[in-house]
Amino acid sequence: MMTHIRFLFIVLLLLNVLVFGSLRGWFGDADPPDVTDPHRIEKQVYPERIALLGGVPPADPAQSANTPTCLAWAGLTDVQNNRLISLLGNVGIQARTRDVEVPATFKVSLPALPTREAAEILAENLSDGIDRTNLKIEENGPKKFTIVLNQFDTQAAADSYLETVKNRGAHNATITTRNVSEHRVEATAIPVRAEKALEGQPFATRHKPCR
Repeated sequence: MMTHIRFLFIVLLLLNVLVFGSLRGWFGDADPPDVTDPHRIEKQVYPERIALLGGVPPADPAQSANTPTCLAWAGLTDVQNNRLISLLGNVGIQARTRDVEVPATFKVSLPALPTREAAEILAENLSDGIDRTNLKIEENGPKKFTIVLNQFDTQAAADSYLETVKNRGAHNATITTRNVSEHRVEATAIPVRAEKALEGQPFATRHKPCR
């Protein structure tokens, strides 16, 4: 009887040793990093270079800066436009002049009403939280009797104001634009290369993305 108990004790002891050794990685098993090597992550070399299959590789800033893009110069005189085109042409960059419609002002408005009287009544009943300093009612054109709450020179300013008036009750307010024709020079080029060709000129860095 004692012999059997001693035998079972030895077997259980061996099994415990095997389990312990397996957990400690004594037998080369691929265990989780926090069990076999808690510092494995810290030992990685250039972990940022690891890319997951099917994922989008991170953009290389240097490569983006050297990618040709459409550049536009606006607000220049005819003499400056001709000078710009000539200087870019000297380094093989083809440029052209073009007239485009661009937003000049951004109006935050309420929809047009059937009559001026209806527009005036609506304007009088706007929430007290809406500033009426620049409010006006359009008198002519296709937007006749539209209530213009305010107008801005930039889209960002108009967007901010629109959010404010909507939060104060003017839920049907929208942004409309007044466009003007802009005469400009456009060229597809690497920005740094274009600026180098125009070095010393007052308009060298006055470009913007084409839209």
